[in-house]
Amino acid sequence: MSAVPTAEDQLAFLNHIQRLFEEGEFVATYKYALLVSLTEIAVEKGKDTGSPIHISIHSIADKFIELYWRQIKPYKSVQTPASDVLIQSAGKQAAISNLVEKLDRKYASLAEARHSKQWNSAIVKVSGIIKTMPLWKLQTLRRQKVIFLYKEELIEDGVELLPGVAFCLRQFNGFIMNLARSAWVSHVRSNPLNRGIVGDNGDLEAFMFGVDRGSLEAIRGLLTELQNRKCFYCQKNIRDAGAIDHFIPWSRYPRDITQNFVLAHDRCNSDKSDLLAACWHLANWRERNALNRMELAAFSSSTIISDELTSLNVARWAYFHAYTSKSQVWVGRGDTETLDASYQDILAS
Repeated sequence: MSAVPTAEDQLAFLNHIQRLFEEGEFVATYKYALLVSLTEIAVEKGKDTGSPIHISIHSIADKFIELYWRQIKPYKSVQTPASDVLIQSAGKQAAISNLVEKLDRKYASLAEARHSKQWNSAIVKVSGIIKTMPLWKLQTLRRQKVIFLYKEELIEDGVELLPGVAFCLRQFNGFIMNLARSAWVSHVRSNPLNRGIVGDNGDLEAFMFGVDRGSLEAIRGLLTELQNRKCFYCQKNIRDAGAIDHFIPWSRYPRDITQNFVLAHDRCNSDKSDLLAACWHLANWRERNALNRMELAAFSSSTIISDELTSLNVARWAYFHAYTSKSQVWVGRGDTETLDASYQDILAS
């Protein structure tokens, strides 16, 4: 097992990330998608050690399709009368966007597409594009190769993140994701082919990466039934519609996974905000997911996916980092406490 990166190693990694955005050349948005995919997979499957991890091209391709699934919907700015699919590449639409758009026309949701006969074919095609284009270009800074993420060779049809890289991607997840999403939005906005659609301002980032409010409404009925119309946090009756809350906050992990949703009072939701919930809430969340495993697994909507294991791994990652940084967790309205080690037993199995 490789050692955890030193403070100097972590700083060097961040310098490379900064150089990637300053010196990298981005003709299409594939490199942003690749960095986001590697970071998410490191969170979902990696460990907080210095060990290298293997990431299959198949899993990266799956991430690509999910990332572009929302972005191939027609975008309508409040500033312009036009609406159309955003162009992700200079000159013409990116090939992966076209592939995802074909899937979207045929299937009502991402979950439905994943269970279709066409899914494997789409994965193979997207994998081919990834191996041809961004995989070997992400670490090219202008004309200089800087190998700091993975060796540029296929290993069992995947790449192996170098020692310490998975640790750094997990440690600096929020910083890297914010950089990548911001640069991705800027790239799309600056593309002349999108000028008539996007305008100068507007909610482009919310459209590309924000919470899908339609999907949140779709899961409301299930959560209301499972929780017997009670707030997940204070256990009191919800008299109005209530709020759909990401148990692991969206700001920390911006994916819609069925098992991560709870129904709460608007006041509880807004007071919890971007904090993790205290350990007794965490224990209730795990119990809720276990008791209702089949119902949660069966739910799907346009962009929400069901993945209990990933949701659990993300919780382990989020609480570990909160514990090591002595972060506050939310107990109830107006009440927080420092996270203690009891979270480990709750998430142990």
